[in-house]
Amino acid sequence: MALFETKEQKEEKLQQKVDAFLTDHGLNDLNPEDNQLVKNAMSQNGVMDALVYGFGARMHGSDAENMMINNLQTIVEQNWLLIKQNDTLQKQNAEIINNLKK
Repeated sequence: MALFETKEQKEEKLQQKVDAFLTDHGLNDLNPEDNQLVKNAMSQNGVMDALVYGFGARMHGSDAENMMINNLQTIVEQNWLLIKQNDTLQKQNAEIINNLKK
């Protein structure tokens, strides 16, 4: 057993975390382009770090800071819902367009 993970193992572990996060938020059936955009946003904005460190941040903040963190988390959750709804609308629009072409 190696002490350190290879780059491939780290990427695979991160991919599993991302896939689990997307599944938890109902985003596992996005079209491939939107799926990649969500993954890019997660990696750029440190969402995975927030999942790991978010609880610790709440433990050390004042009541006002904790309330702000909770409010921001609510906004993030709403954004995931909007992404899902947007994807659903895109799929429905594509289906309508295909039906109208027939």
